[in-house]
Amino acid sequence: MLKSALSASIRNEVGSSACHRIRSHGHIPGVIYGHDVHNRTIELNKREMDTILRNHGTNVLLDLEIGQDHATVMIKDIQRHPVTNEIIHVDFQEISYNAAINATVPIVLRGKDRVESKEGIVQQQLRELHISCLPQHMPDRIELDVSILTPGHPLRVADVEFAGELSILNDPGEIIASLARTEKVIDDLGEGESGDLLDRLMKTQ
Repeated sequence: MLKSALSASIRNEVGSSACHRIRSHGHIPGVIYGHDVHNRTIELNKREMDTILRNHGTNVLLDLEIGQDHATVMIKDIQRHPVTNEIIHVDFQEISYNAAINATVPIVLRGKDRVESKEGIVQQQLRELHISCLPQHMPDRIELDVSILTPGHPLRVADVEFAGELSILNDPGEIIASLARTEKVIDDLGEGESGDLLDRLMKTQ
């Protein structure tokens, strides 16, 4: 899992008025839920937080610098304004490298261009995996080869051989991806979408 740095400062004021004042100065209020320690209320720079989310998403380990102290944290929850979608509060979870954590990791399919043709198209039913492992072993993403897919034989969670340090929390029977016959996919799509699909499939020939 990627690790990035983020600076923060302890905030002593709490409540809606204090949080509004923090946001008006270009900062975001937040809280760190401690690992065997008390929770800490903080504020952090909005631009820095936006940059981390834009570059890494929420699945990232953060070296949070709080004055002279450092804490390794993960993003637990982000609250956004219902109208502007601006971040209004962030919850962090402090972690230990000696204790397993649970996280959601995106699935990236490889080899689609080698299997897709006029007879079939790869459909991805599962886009994320729920994983438990030590923080230092948590992957940024899971890449899976689907070039051997055939119609009627989907790729399930149980079919994938994962690294030994990872515990997969998904149901083993969940379908990750399958190869559907082109005719069926076209029947399920509208006229414009089916035309785009055929154009894409022709480019794989």
